[in-house]
Amino acid sequence: MYDTLARIESQLAAIELDYLRRTYVALRPKFLERATAITEIPDFWSTVIDEAPAEIDQRIQPRDIPALKCLTGLDVERFEVRDADSGEPRSIKITLTFKPNEWFFDTKVEKRYYWRMSENGWSGLVSQPVKIRWKQKDLTDGLLDLAVNLWKKELDRETNVREGRDLESLEEYQLLADKVQRTPQDAISFFAFLGFRGHRISAEESAAAMENAQSNVEVPGGPERPNEDPPPLPDSEMYPHGEEVVVALCEDLYPGATHYFTTAKQRDTKVSDQELVSDVSNSDDSLNANAFGHGEHQRRPNKKARISA
Repeated sequence: MYDTLARIESQLAAIELDYLRRTYVALRPKFLERATAITEIPDFWSTVIDEAPAEIDQRIQPRDIPALKCLTGLDVERFEVRDADSGEPRSIKITLTFKPNEWFFDTKVEKRYYWRMSENGWSGLVSQPVKIRWKQKDLTDGLLDLAVNLWKKELDRETNVREGRDLESLEEYQLLADKVQRTPQDAISFFAFLGFRGHRISAEESAAAMENAQSNVEVPGGPERPNEDPPPLPDSEMYPHGEEVVVALCEDLYPGATHYFTTAKQRDTKVSDQELVSDVSNSDDSLNANAFGHGEHQRRPNKKARISA
């Protein structure tokens, strides 16, 4: 009975994966068409980011806002999809485009997230850190550069193995881990998401794990289903909520961008109308107060600064 249930669940997962792939292929041309139309709308993406869901909004620090005002493009591509029938649709490439600005030299930043499965059954996104060439103060306070340095050191696996060095013995690992430990997570810049690594699972390890998981389903009475709890991230992981942020970007903010933009504009129009009525009312109140010789009218505080302001 349990074998049958496991087989059905596996088949449902395969159907959902096929649906995701076919939906992406069908919608991609329209999203590209939308991207062209957006170029004619000033401050579109900075307005959308201003309306971002909590998973993103809570990661934006006040110091990030001036740089995010320069955002002119956001694209999400399921880059491993070859066509409607083949390719991994859960791997994602995010491209951020900025107008020339005083914060960094880069006008286009790309980050790839690869869907992986571990031998213990965990599955999710892993990535590689992406460097930003800062013009002035590093908004990540050096975290991003440390993550890039460690990644480059890890690439030299042959030397590391020959000299008997494991990950935690690397000087770059200790520097980053110490910096992460000293930095409160709620104070880390939004741009630090570019340093997210996730679990160290290679494409080869993931392919073997997927093949093993599939064989366990297909063979009646096969091995028990592996533990799917995520293993602990290395101490050097500077952005442990990186997968949460990218999922919110690609499954919520990006497809719903027009909705977020329209909502913001409708709200601003409503606020403007209310402020106009309030200003007229305040003017009347002030005239009445002066007429009767009492009270000073207090100035209304300014609205909280927003990215699109």
